Amino acid sequence: MELSDFSVIEERLRVLLRQLQTESGILERIVYKNKNQHRRCPYFKSLLKVRRDVNLLNSAMLGDVLSVLFPIIDGKKPAQKAFFISRVNKKSPCGKYNYLERLLGIARLLSQMAEPILKASIQISFLLAKSFFTGFSVTILALLARLRVLVQQILLDIVVVFNKVSSLSQKKHDVKLTQEGLEVFREFYPSHVHDQILECVWKEDKFVLIEKKDPSFMKDQSPLPPAQSIQYEIMDLFDEVQGIEHDPQLEDHQEP
Repeated sequence: MELSDFSVIEERLRVLLRQLQTESGILERIVYKNKNQHRRCPYFKSLLKVRRDVNLLNSAMLGDVLSVLFPIIDGKKPAQKAFFISRVNKKSPCGKYNYLERLLGIARLLSQMAEPILKASIQISFLLAKSFFTGFSVTILALLARLRVLVQQILLDIVVVFNKVSSLSQKKHDVKLTQEGLEVFREFYPSHVHDQILECVWKEDKFVLIEKKDPSFMKDQSPLPPAQSIQYEIMDLFDEVQGIEHDPQLEDHQEP
């Protein structure tokens, strides 16, 4: 894909994230207004699971992750930036992960969100078929349909972003470091740790995330130069005082 294609993906993801925030607010409002009347019903419990996943997705801060990864694709930042530990709250119980690992976790979450949305839609469909709470049922079904489209499209786009950043990180690149007026160029070589690619496969009624190793990530990379064996020769120290005392020519000149 060309850089222009990734600019389209970046703009689309921004729009999708704004729409996700809007739908999340609507879902939160509906749950708040109807929890006293429907809280013990199975369809409402399935709706609470959808709300839990949406809140978890919002807490992952996908926008912050993409703001770091897209400059890497554009060439404005080095690919090594993707493996920097991201800043998290000190009170957070979770561990610290780099930006690429956070994007992988978000992709896994998006892949798992499709099933609760479908189950909630089935439960609400049963309620609508019985002509109970028709307005509530139609509103929830429309909301779940929009959430499903948003979740699936975001998943497809971030898989493309993940694969692109992962491929860039497997290429040798130079990074310029500047400190106190000194410029130093540091070379980064690919490692065997981040050779993972993602793929979305359509199964039955949703996209499923598949993680696999990339067998060709080192084909185009030349091996690292072998370490040269340097042989050192140990020389004995030369004692100038002993050399002068035992020099026979100097002793002959000193005799009268």
